[in-house]
Amino acid sequence: MKTTYRYLLTTLLSLGALVALMWISTWQAISLKTIEVAYNGSEYQPITLPYSQDHIGAYSVRVTIDGIKTNKHSFRIYPDDEIHALLVNGKPVSLDHLSVDDRRNYGAGFNIEIDQFTPDQLNIIEAQLSNASNPAGFRIESTKRLSNGKLLAVYAVLLVLVLVLKQHLKINRSQVLVLIISLAISVLYLSKTDERTRTFDVFEGGGHRDYIEYLIEHKKLPIPGDGWEYHQPPLYYLSAALAKQAAPIDSKTSGELWGQLFALFLWTLFLVGSLATIKVSFRKHPLVILMTSTALCLWPAGIIHSIRIGNDLGVYACYALAFYYTIKWWKNRDSATLFWASLWMAGSLLSKSNGLAVAGVLGVLMLFHVYGLVRKPALLKQHKTKLLRDIAIAGGLFCSAILLNFADNIKHYLDGTSKDWLLSNVSEMINPGLKVGNAPKNYLILDSATFLQEPFISTWEDKYGRQYFWNFVLRSSLSSEYSFNGEGMKIWGITNGILLMAMLAGTLIFYLQRQPQTNTATLKRVLYRNAPWIMALVFPFILLLAYRIKVPLSCNTDFRYIYPVLLPILYFVFQAWSSSSRLMLARSMTLAAPVIGLSSLMWIYLLLQQ
Repeated sequence: MKTTYRYLLTTLLSLGALVALMWISTWQAISLKTIEVAYNGSEYQPITLPYSQDHIGAYSVRVTIDGIKTNKHSFRIYPDDEIHALLVNGKPVSLDHLSVDDRRNYGAGFNIEIDQFTPDQLNIIEAQLSNASNPAGFRIESTKRLSNGKLLAVYAVLLVLVLVLKQHLKINRSQVLVLIISLAISVLYLSKTDERTRTFDVFEGGGHRDYIEYLIEHKKLPIPGDGWEYHQPPLYYLSAALAKQAAPIDSKTSGELWGQLFALFLWTLFLVGSLATIKVSFRKHPLVILMTSTALCLWPAGIIHSIRIGNDLGVYACYALAFYYTIKWWKNRDSATLFWASLWMAGSLLSKSNGLAVAGVLGVLMLFHVYGLVRKPALLKQHKTKLLRDIAIAGGLFCSAILLNFADNIKHYLDGTSKDWLLSNVSEMINPGLKVGNAPKNYLILDSATFLQEPFISTWEDKYGRQYFWNFVLRSSLSSEYSFNGEGMKIWGITNGILLMAMLAGTLIFYLQRQPQTNTATLKRVLYRNAPWIMALVFPFILLLAYRIKVPLSCNTDFRYIYPVLLPILYFVFQAWSSSSRLMLARSMTLAAPVIGLSSLMWIYLLLQQ
């Protein structure tokens, strides 16, 4: 009963931290007092944002803003079809630096810094636009969403969340220190990155945001074929919808900051769960725990993903917790531990189909467990009741999650409202420019010259290596599918590519050097003991390969789909340090892993200077 109360208290405190983050997202330095529109020079009439209305021809939108403290402020403006002029307090603002595409970009909008405001008074922004095809549209958001006080409040809540979680997910002091640094970098990255920067499928028609808003408005799941992301399982979106309604969030003024803070909440769960797994697995090697934790927490792609809106963060959190309890169950074979592993495994499956990887790990381990008992009849008879209970726990939660994940998609596929039981109608919406080769060479070749010479990857241009599966997955493991401007960033990207190759080569050298020293009996024991880690390494890559083969697009090779596989990769990398064998070449080369993590300090410094 005492344990139950502890878990309940941890759950309530964690939810309290989430609610606090949602409320922080509502703290606004400025407010939009009135929004008005006038058609073809007529009288202004009040509207709400985002504005969308059938109208052909000229129109003007006037926004009255309160709370601007200096003469300079930045906004992101979304015009539809095109903005021709912008005035602040009746004085024109130059748009000469904007391209025609920027002036017509309603999807992503454009950023503009204006230095004509009157501090501490009402200011009026007027946009003069035209529209050639319905509907006309307009939206404006402040890009300076985060004051220093607001950033500190976010950081403080995340630290409280860490203290709450570590009561159950045990991590040591050095790991806490690394986690504090990691979350500080994520918060700094948040200060420079709004919800439309370096993100995936959030604002496209039927994207992540639309899915969440559909649940809030209609109180039911959307039809899978009606939107880009509507075929996805619902757990992340239901959780996000509930979180958003925990505070009076107004997207007109705060944008989707709440979604980024929700992502940070989930990212913290992922990190703490993963760090607890590292501590359990390397418990006798504090230096290895520190190095592995440094690489995991500061890995640059992870910082980039930590504030992204989307169900990837949902699957990361559930996956990490499922794997932590799976590792513990493999050691103690306790039914209660198996229940938690299975529960979080089901959560992973209900967040995204990528959760099949951790489900596969747990499922195969269950088969090994059953096989081990079946081979010993006396032991099977003794543990028969417990075994049946364990099978019921894991099997029941897995089947329930699979049914809830795929049932809706299959139903709509059978009744003809979607074209694919897995991806619905997504394959019909794909830009053909993303398509890449699907021949054996695309999967068997690593273009090492391109990998080492190009600092980043691109989903659109072949010269960066996107045609080759391993080029894309390895490069995107470092900085996702994004590029960064500046000579310093280029050096950083190239250096990390070299370090990644050194890390992998050092790991290979370690196992090749160990192989002659390992007899068959020892090898079997090692393979059995490390079975969860081996499968956690292999299954995600199998799934990623299958997805890339089924839908051969460059973006379908992004490491973000299998990001939790970084943990087993690092586990095998640092065997060179936890082993009694002192293979110095391998150890020296695998030090590249924490160096990649530490390089994020230079990356965030360069980013903050831009």
